[in-house]
Amino acid sequence: MAVRIAGAAGQGVQTLGEILARALFRSGLYLHGEFSYHSRIRGGENAFTLRVGEAPVFTTTNDVDLLLALNEEMLDLYRPWVREGGVVVTDEAVGDPADREVRVPAVRLAREELKLPIAAGVILLGTAARLLGLDRERVTDAIREVFGDKAEPNLRALDLGYDHVPNGRWQLPSPQFKHGEAMLLTGGQAVGAGAIAAGCRFLSSYPMTPGTAVLEFLAMHAAKHGIVVEQAEDEIAAINMALGASYAGARSLVTTSGGGFALMVEGLSLAGMIETPVVIHLGQRPGPATGLPTRTGQENLLFALHAGHGEFPRYIVAPSDAADAFYLTMKAFEVAETYQVPAIILTDQFLVDSYVVVPALDPARVPVHDHHLPVEDLARMETYNRFALAPSGISPRTLPGVSEKLVLVDSDEHDAYGRITEDLEIRVAMVDKRLRKGDGLRAEVAPPEIYPTGSLRGKRILLGWGSTYGAIREAVERLGAGYAHVHLRELWPLRTEELRHVWSEAEEVVLVEETATGQMGRLIAGETGRQPHRFVPRYDGRPFTAADILEAVR
Repeated sequence: MAVRIAGAAGQGVQTLGEILARALFRSGLYLHGEFSYHSRIRGGENAFTLRVGEAPVFTTTNDVDLLLALNEEMLDLYRPWVREGGVVVTDEAVGDPADREVRVPAVRLAREELKLPIAAGVILLGTAARLLGLDRERVTDAIREVFGDKAEPNLRALDLGYDHVPNGRWQLPSPQFKHGEAMLLTGGQAVGAGAIAAGCRFLSSYPMTPGTAVLEFLAMHAAKHGIVVEQAEDEIAAINMALGASYAGARSLVTTSGGGFALMVEGLSLAGMIETPVVIHLGQRPGPATGLPTRTGQENLLFALHAGHGEFPRYIVAPSDAADAFYLTMKAFEVAETYQVPAIILTDQFLVDSYVVVPALDPARVPVHDHHLPVEDLARMETYNRFALAPSGISPRTLPGVSEKLVLVDSDEHDAYGRITEDLEIRVAMVDKRLRKGDGLRAEVAPPEIYPTGSLRGKRILLGWGSTYGAIREAVERLGAGYAHVHLRELWPLRTEELRHVWSEAEEVVLVEETATGQMGRLIAGETGRQPHRFVPRYDGRPFTAADILEAVR
């Protein structure tokens, strides 16, 4: 079952989609809700596409069973995507009537009965919910959650919509999970929740779609969890403030998108030189420059890997869904603190803005530790060397002010104590020390996921990373025997041995990626000498569907 709500910015598409998603979730059903929108405050195309199932759903679709069209433009655009036997719900005055349409006097009722024209959308939603066979109380509860004190007129609007049709057209599946067993959240909310669970205490950001969703979530929950949230004057200030907070002992996060990250790279190098942990949430958007601000893509992989001047280690992850976003955000904080490096979380608009049902999150899966030098150990030291030449590359880290010993850091090359130096032997020793962290980092990285498990001998492999996970998995399931899915979530350091094994067994490796140039393929080729045999690209700003991949592969 798939439903699409479509209208212009300002008509409440996202709100209506969230209400329907919450109501279906409260009914114990799995769902995926994708929000697609133009970069404008009013007008343009906004669409919320919901897929509902008896098993977890992790990707979107083009075809739908029910279309709720809020204006004529969206009716004309999306009517061809309604499946045979599907239904269109729209206002009585929208466009020319056609077969399989339920027309509701929503605008007239909202204006005359409710004195609230904007409630026309909720009236139409009521009709759509009735057709779906959705219990009215579930939608009522969702409206109360979303609208709060403004719920009452919208509840009346819901009743007007429900009463317009006598009965439902479909019967929804029975509940698939019990209360407390699953959660409904977006990828942006999951990144924010993961930061809270990992002990984040400082966030600095300059708003930039799609990274702003994480900023908004943490700002909303900052007071409860003791987090300082600062909207900086620009991106350079944002990362430097985060480094200052981290130097002082606060686990720190920066959230941005490609253009903002471009301005942060000097600060990224500063983090590498002063060995101060920081986590950067990089919500990718199609570029270059401003590109498509509200669309999705995977174009920042090589940029994230090579950004910053000089050579220093880093940790890069790309969550595949909201649950991944939670756990990998927690892990990014732990790895950054353990190895005193920058950690980068690569997401995109599709992952950040999409709703999905995942198993109830368990923060205990990622243990959180204090990685600072104990004060009693510091007291026993005659001299504290912030950049001591440790075999692991990880020097003892303490905080300024916890003792009389100075915690000296410098953006210039420095000796073990932290003093600026131009001694070339010390320079070589310091570079080697910093790079030795890479050995430990590589051991932290989980190997690629293989589906179905077992031998890859003679199979065609669909290779992906990040948010393409759901579309690739569904495509492989539909392709059946002879195909497998290999997916990367932790991207750097790269697990080269496992990837060489994939190439040695597979008949063919097909890279599926939302870029024009196949960046993951270029990265793997540079590190292993193995190249994908084929490349399935998408770079129009829309996410892959399983149907897209099936058509390309076949």
